[in-house]
Amino acid sequence: MKFYNSEKFAYPCEDPLAIHAITECIEKLQEEKLPFVTLDFIPQLLAELENLTEYFARFDHLLLLGIGGSALGPHALQQAFSPQDKYVLTPDAQMKKHLWVIDNVNAGHLADCLKNLPLEKTLVLTVSKSGSTLETISQYFICKQYFQKMLPATWQNNFFIITDEEKGFLRRETTDNNYKSLPVPALLGGRFSIFCAVGLVPALFLGIDYKRFIQGAMEAKNEFFAECASYQENCQNPLPRLFELANFAYSTMANGYSELIFFNYIPKWSSLNNWFRQLWSESLGKNGQGSTPVTALGTVDQHSILQLFLDSKPNKAVLFLTASAMEKNALCTISKNLPEEWKWLAEKNISEILDAEANGTKQSMINHHIPLCSMVFPKTDEQAFGKIMWELCMTTILTAHFLGINPYDQPAVEESKKIAKATLSQNSN
Repeated sequence: MKFYNSEKFAYPCEDPLAIHAITECIEKLQEEKLPFVTLDFIPQLLAELENLTEYFARFDHLLLLGIGGSALGPHALQQAFSPQDKYVLTPDAQMKKHLWVIDNVNAGHLADCLKNLPLEKTLVLTVSKSGSTLETISQYFICKQYFQKMLPATWQNNFFIITDEEKGFLRRETTDNNYKSLPVPALLGGRFSIFCAVGLVPALFLGIDYKRFIQGAMEAKNEFFAECASYQENCQNPLPRLFELANFAYSTMANGYSELIFFNYIPKWSSLNNWFRQLWSESLGKNGQGSTPVTALGTVDQHSILQLFLDSKPNKAVLFLTASAMEKNALCTISKNLPEEWKWLAEKNISEILDAEANGTKQSMINHHIPLCSMVFPKTDEQAFGKIMWELCMTTILTAHFLGINPYDQPAVEESKKIAKATLSQNSN
């Protein structure tokens, strides 16, 4: 992790008040024992997943009903490690295991899945922590009535629920219909839920190495608290890295940088962008605070939005993601027999082009005096993915601490939900 154009954002470690703020935050994290922070629920969850392996093996298709954090995390894992077409185009899919994410109120997509997927081989995974998410519950009702009609004797076997362990409509449905189910731990919000059954069930189903993913999150957690312990022993020791990153984000906001560009030059991790956008927006956009996350994918967005980043209003800070070992494939190496004007590309691998483009974009941003944090990853496997997701979650929480806001709720969103529910209630028979 390296910072550019951020000299004025360095944390004043010699300031007693600054030191107190950091130690206070560390103590608060240790006292709260929030499930995302401690990951204490993981051993039991891994054991439960092992017991479900044979059950999931019966099915070839997983139809995930969920929205927001219930869909963005699983979709990010799928796109990175088991990519496939998003929509069902033919009755017989080409891959043995498929995940179909119903993350919007799209009648065509849902109907396409119900009509074309082999129902006996399709497991409906309904995900809602509260059990009251309007979009998800409405889709659940549609799937339930369709499966009851088409598989009247066995339809309950094709439903799996992830929801609150004790309360809510979906918990009652699980009990009444004897569905298989796993809980979302208490005090674990949707945008932090990728590390629980919400993310791991789809990963297991698709054959993604979810254990290495969790290993990465555990590694990130252990490194962070080891750095915190070192700092608590002696404030002259290095500031924990994630505090540095959080302070970078906080300080850019305090200095008028109202947008945070999440520029991702790891194509394999493209769906990380949408996941991060929700994490940052819902956690920090409160009480007149926060910064607007703008996601970009290299090299695609060099040709659509880079001009704006470089030459518009100077209100942007950047998180810039690259991999030090770009993925290479022999099929993607250019031959040496090229026209004269293209000889400089001879025998270059396509990954070298991506690397050069990333370096060019980063350097141009630095040259335009844009505050930038460069994050370089030696690997892009499941373990690295779990590690960066945990670190981004923790960075968001630490930034909220500097801002003096609660990162775990989203009070303003509730108004739109109430209005929608009232409209539907008025129009009901």
